[in-house]
Amino acid sequence: MHGQTPQRQSSMVHLRNVGALTVCAIIIASSAVSPSRGTPQGGQGPIVTRNPAPSHEQLHSLILRAIENQHRDDRALEEFERLEHVITRKSENGEILTDITERVLPSGTGNIKLKTAEKGVPVPAEEYRQELETALKALDPAVQSSDRYKEDLAKFEKRRHDHAELLDSATKAFRLTWAGRETRNDPAGIRTLVKLLLDPDPNYKPINRFAASFQHIHAALWVDEEHAQFARLEADIATDINFAGGIVGKVYHGGHIVMVQEEVSPGVWLPTLYNYEVDGRKFIVAFGIHERTEISHYRHVGPPAKVVEILRDDLDKLAADPSKR
Repeated sequence: MHGQTPQRQSSMVHLRNVGALTVCAIIIASSAVSPSRGTPQGGQGPIVTRNPAPSHEQLHSLILRAIENQHRDDRALEEFERLEHVITRKSENGEILTDITERVLPSGTGNIKLKTAEKGVPVPAEEYRQELETALKALDPAVQSSDRYKEDLAKFEKRRHDHAELLDSATKAFRLTWAGRETRNDPAGIRTLVKLLLDPDPNYKPINRFAASFQHIHAALWVDEEHAQFARLEADIATDINFAGGIVGKVYHGGHIVMVQEEVSPGVWLPTLYNYEVDGRKFIVAFGIHERTEISHYRHVGPPAKVVEILRDDLDKLAADPSKR
């Protein structure tokens, strides 16, 4: 990541695991549905009261379908390119530290990022050409199916399996409360969504250290009922998250994470917004993650061989006209 220390990179990797999983359905407890309670947490919107609440069985079915769709969406993301506009700040609403726009391309074992702009100013054509050439070299092992690529692919498959397992484990980690249907003005426009409140289940037994983070999170989750897709999540870190008893590190309570997902292709819902407001420390080094990522211009590009074709075509166009990106 641009302008980040190794310590901050490590912390960000963990928080993104916590955030993305929380966001993508971490907090999906289909087996413990309670009636509506108190004032709903999370973002506010008019509650729609004219429609009755679904039965326990209907809500259970909705959540299971949404989880299945989320697994499919996670796999689909591996064949989409997009633009990510990332703004990091010193503190919430504080001084801007970085403002970078990157083109993100799937590599078969992760992502390749090409910086396209900084502080709204496009990178020079020669710099972008060098980025394209570097990306092509990085994709060569995938196209050639080299031994190195096969090793990287095995590691990627392991991470993918662990992610899916953690997502499924989340169905046991939270108690879910029906909070009604709510109209929201999200980036996708005004829409009516099912709103659910999620609180840690004290009886949950974490499957690993990431899953243990669930015990410290309270959240509000909005679900698109028609498409059975997770549309928005706002998660609060209610208590400190300690690692190795707080010796290795700690994420402080009071942090807030937001994610929005939208339909970017028929039947495919992918993230369009992440917002992290989190502070903590790794060993004795303090860190703060105050980052907003807006994701747009999704395009299906397919496997690495197709990505290579696209990048080569981009290089040809850039050689003919440097102003074209």
